[in-house]
Amino acid sequence: MRALAVAALVALSPVATLAQTGPSFDCAKASNGAERAICKDADMAKADRELSVLYTALLGRLSGPAKESLEKSQVRWIVGRNRACVSNDDPDLIERCLKTRYADRIADLKALAAGPYPFVEDQSIARSGKVGKVTYTIDLRYPRFAGTTADFTAINRTYAEAAAKAARETTPTADAGVDREQEWQALQSYSLFRPDPDVITVALTFWAFTGGAHGYGSTSCALVDLRTGKSVMPEEVFAPGSPWLKEVVAIVGADLKKQFVDNPGFEDALQPSKLTKTVNTSGHFCWQADKLQIYFNQYEVGPYSAGPYTVDVPYSRLKPLLRARGPISR
Repeated sequence: MRALAVAALVALSPVATLAQTGPSFDCAKASNGAERAICKDADMAKADRELSVLYTALLGRLSGPAKESLEKSQVRWIVGRNRACVSNDDPDLIERCLKTRYADRIADLKALAAGPYPFVEDQSIARSGKVGKVTYTIDLRYPRFAGTTADFTAINRTYAEAAAKAARETTPTADAGVDREQEWQALQSYSLFRPDPDVITVALTFWAFTGGAHGYGSTSCALVDLRTGKSVMPEEVFAPGSPWLKEVVAIVGADLKKQFVDNPGFEDALQPSKLTKTVNTSGHFCWQADKLQIYFNQYEVGPYSAGPYTVDVPYSRLKPLLRARGPISR
């Protein structure tokens, strides 16, 4: 493990002569399938350079336990990238895996650098095998808050237990009753956003196929207060007594109505009473650095074929409604 960690950290060191066109590492020394795939794709090479710059800049600001935590976190990310993204021979799947991993990690590094280092560690459940006629792959990532600014025991337990439950439910059993060859898959990733130095948004995305006509998935967001170690509900972000829910629903309804022109959804979902009920759950509120994104999963306001819908609300539209000295101050 020590040798693996050293090799992973060496791979993070920028190669000046290649920095303008290639990735952050020397492609002549690419040692695994993930690195070779990155070297063949200009966009992925660019993403790798961006990630290396962000990582190096953040590492240079840290010392002691924080620096050690970031180094270990990056090693885990590289090991996870190499393991997950070359588990099959399909170039399209490898590319999709790499793009997702890099986009998530770049967002994470930006969030980690936007305030005091929060000590968020990447955890995973990874397994594969075959039961009867079902071949399965499970790759579930989830965060663990390891900082000492608050007691994160409860929220860490929530993420860990949810991942363990998802792994159990997507692992085939001998009595699954599948009478033909199938490939089951369960994937989970997360992105971090920093709308304010003292809070972090965890956007958890899950997708699985366990037979049937198609896969299923969802994205759920939680705003975590680094001072208390607890999730923050939407009503705690807005000023007491303000018509925040009515205003947000009006903005969302108008935006979705425009989206339905090109991507038809459920018209009855826009009824104020129904939309209010749908919007008013914390999982839909994805607080990002410069905006609030309201996320709707498939079937919530449109058919499966329409995919998820998102509505972006700039903080400038919400400023009059935000709680003074609250979790998100603008």
